[in-house]
Amino acid sequence: MAPEHGPNRRQVLRGGAALGALTTAALFGDTLRPALAAPDTGSSPGFTGVPVARADAVTVPPGYTARVLLPWGAPLRRNTPRWRPDASDTATNAARQVGTGHSGLRYLPLHPGHEGGRRGLLVLNHSWADPVLLHADGGGAATADRTGKEMASLGVTVARIELTDGRWRVIDDELNRRLTATSPTRLSGPLADQPTLDTGTEPAGVIGGTAHATTPWGTYLTGEDTLADVFGTSSGEWSATDSQRRYGLSSGEASYGWHTHESRFDLALTPHEAHRFGWTVEIDPLDPSSTPVKHTAMGRVAHGGATVTESRGRAVVYMSDRTHLYKFVAERPWRSARDRGPGPLDEGVLYAARLDSDGLGTWLPLTHGRTGLTAREGFADQADVLLRAREAADAVGATQLQGPGTPAVHPSTGTVYCTEAEGEAGGRVLAWTEGAADHGATLFSWNEFARAGTASDQARGTVFAAPGGVHCGDDGRLWIRTDVARLGDPLAHSREQVGNSALLCADPESGELRRFLTGPRGCGIAGTATSPDQRALFVTVQGPGSAAQRWGAPTVEDPRAVSNWPGFDPAGRPRSAVVVVRKDDGGIIGT
Repeated sequence: MAPEHGPNRRQVLRGGAALGALTTAALFGDTLRPALAAPDTGSSPGFTGVPVARADAVTVPPGYTARVLLPWGAPLRRNTPRWRPDASDTATNAARQVGTGHSGLRYLPLHPGHEGGRRGLLVLNHSWADPVLLHADGGGAATADRTGKEMASLGVTVARIELTDGRWRVIDDELNRRLTATSPTRLSGPLADQPTLDTGTEPAGVIGGTAHATTPWGTYLTGEDTLADVFGTSSGEWSATDSQRRYGLSSGEASYGWHTHESRFDLALTPHEAHRFGWTVEIDPLDPSSTPVKHTAMGRVAHGGATVTESRGRAVVYMSDRTHLYKFVAERPWRSARDRGPGPLDEGVLYAARLDSDGLGTWLPLTHGRTGLTAREGFADQADVLLRAREAADAVGATQLQGPGTPAVHPSTGTVYCTEAEGEAGGRVLAWTEGAADHGATLFSWNEFARAGTASDQARGTVFAAPGGVHCGDDGRLWIRTDVARLGDPLAHSREQVGNSALLCADPESGELRRFLTGPRGCGIAGTATSPDQRALFVTVQGPGSAAQRWGAPTVEDPRAVSNWPGFDPAGRPRSAVVVVRKDDGGIIGT
């Protein structure tokens, strides 16, 4: 499809300028220059920025305190076995403890008003496991016990937390639970009854991922972006199709080797099982008996991020995978959809984004029959388009990005922000505004809000690299997470200059950017969430102690070679964890 230009397109976009004004970043620098006037959001960082750090610790500004809240292995109920520092926990124990490889998270208040800032649920993704740290023997052999523990350690954790006596704590509650690779699930939407998703068994498994969001009706969305890690085959007669390769599926051993003990993860033995993964999964944290739902109308992609907003009462979900930006616009207002008929996310249109060089963009519908998505061009029907959504995005000419992350929507301006983790300069933050300030529109304007860089790239300013996601609190501040483990060999020098992974705070009006938090060695800052009163900031520290160019890699003999955070137990090992940051005077985070 040829790019649209001319006054009509620009006039459509101009309607949203007042509400959704964009800011344009200086290519490198601490202060980013706005291109259009934006309303005063009062979101300027009011803290003293922390310097680049290389210590094995979490650092925060003066006047703030960070405490560990949910480390890997923490018991969820009183009768849950305590975590064993030597990693000798069984799969049975792991399924009742907080998982590992912490990623995206959200805070859901249990009560309205003031109490919502003191009592709630944390819903946390677990997307990745380091075998050397997860297993007492370093994961040397793909045994049935090893496979079982890995399956039990990934997925999702739901934990009730409460602020008591000035500290956040996990509360023993029936709402606390784990969802893992063996949890029952159900399929909904256009592909729910399609033969291509039928394996003769009931669907099961939430393998976790980076994407995380909450809906206006109080549920939690996660995405499955690690399907290529859990599927494999030892069959010498099987070979991947082009479609399977586009999702990272191939012959040979997968990262975890689950297929050697769980036949459903064997691509040759159960080829349709992989079609059941890669979907947006909806979880009801307030109902422990509920079954997670995989929404096929939203397309099968390797989700890197998600956020939910509204357009005329309809749910709009912005999503990313490893190469594209997507948007799902529901068919009907969510309130009426919940009252009767298909659910709010069971009907709608999936789009992929094309970003043109002139700063304009188009949401291209992934609808069967349009150019690129016809039967002649290899897409049998709409079900086939949704099953192969990443290929469909390629076919319609959507822009391929390098590792887009978690998007966020500004609560006042409606501007959408999303990171791109990789690239020549080490990543950037994109921003866009929909036409007529309507999130259901198909035209938008976009630019770079910030570009990563190092001290050699810029004369002054806050250096960062490998941004992995954005969170926007109700006060309008942008929280930008980084994961320096993403940096490839050409940018290896950047690791020294940017230090450990960090969390930055940005003012969307002025573009001012400050480093708020740094993580321990080898980690990524993988998720952020705030309480409704903005007085608690929850941050996930993923994979401390994993291989790092500066410090080497953990081994069976020395699992603490890179990091021993947060416990610093001489007989233990590093642990992914959620930390909660509070201001010492009880004030709003970021001020």
